[in-house]
Amino acid sequence: MKNCLVPLLLALALQASAQNTRSWKYHMDITINTTPAGAHIAGDVHHYPLAVKLDAQHFDFGEAKANGADIRFSQPGGAAFLPHSIEWWDPVHRVALVWVKVPLIKGNNDTQFITLHWGNAAAGAEDRSHDVFATGEGFVGVWHLNEPGNTLPGGYKDATASAADATGVNMLPGNLAAGILGKAQQFNYSNRQWIKIDSDKRKLFDLTNQLTFSIWAQARSYANKGNEAKRVLPGYETMIAKGDNSWRLQKYGTRQWHNPPAELIEICVERLDPKGDLCVIGKTDMVTGRWFHITGVHDHPYVRLYVNGVLDATATYDSKWTTDDHPVGIGNQSQFPDKGGRFWDGWLDEARVLNVVKDEYWIKLDYESQREGQRLLRFGKTVRQ
Repeated sequence: MKNCLVPLLLALALQASAQNTRSWKYHMDITINTTPAGAHIAGDVHHYPLAVKLDAQHFDFGEAKANGADIRFSQPGGAAFLPHSIEWWDPVHRVALVWVKVPLIKGNNDTQFITLHWGNAAAGAEDRSHDVFATGEGFVGVWHLNEPGNTLPGGYKDATASAADATGVNMLPGNLAAGILGKAQQFNYSNRQWIKIDSDKRKLFDLTNQLTFSIWAQARSYANKGNEAKRVLPGYETMIAKGDNSWRLQKYGTRQWHNPPAELIEICVERLDPKGDLCVIGKTDMVTGRWFHITGVHDHPYVRLYVNGVLDATATYDSKWTTDDHPVGIGNQSQFPDKGGRFWDGWLDEARVLNVVKDEYWIKLDYESQREGQRLLRFGKTVRQ
């Protein structure tokens, strides 16, 4: 009898969903194009938090609630609305950023779509950030960095159920700035500004063999000139790191260190015995005044560095890796935050840490879906029902 009930319950759920959408006055199909004419993603990506940017060109903010509480997303045949989370909603300037959990984004496909619904005065807010960035699917911490600059304990919120909220150091209200995605934080080197994830939550990030971490970064300058008296090397500026003897992502040395001259990036793992750094140095010249999406992957024994969705450098380190117990630092090296002078000077956005290995398709989709001038999403016409 139980087996007979399953199809019936599913059919009722689908019917309820279909009836539900009729309570929304407006809807619009959003096509997801992963063919070479779009984002050019060759393989499937599962359980993906998709960035949907809305603006006045394709969305009438006056038809939705002022805070976007009535928006919903569905997919064909879906038994319920897709989980979504509003990061930024600005009806005055008519821009918004919404994260939507899509169960499957098909590779090399231009027929898949999701549907945006809005215009329901009775609908309440339904923010499901913990489902969009689910810890059960590997997300350990996600910081959108969209808060006004502050030094309040936990003043920078983690979007996951880990609740690994971060605390600003010397951050000010004016640090909030336009980002690649909604809002971001701008850091001023001379003010020694950074953000840290500390307390007991930092133990969540003691990760070694299986790890994916990423951030959007734009440098204003590379201001670390070093300090010979303190034996501090120049040219190291940190984007995100667990410490200098743990996983980390930073700018590697001065431009003149390299031939040809370039601002190069490195990610590192820490060898246990004998203890020491094992670093992968990239090839991309990270010039100032330009956004870069940077992803590090630990997949023991492999270490991979991706820049703007493309594999930039890789190495094999077939030894045991370890990690020290330090805070996670965004915008500075957390192991010696005051001595090292590795403060970031510029902008950082959308910092993420996962305890799973993400493949090339996921990483490229991250870049292609979030970058300026993205070609992944195509917005259809508004339909009133």
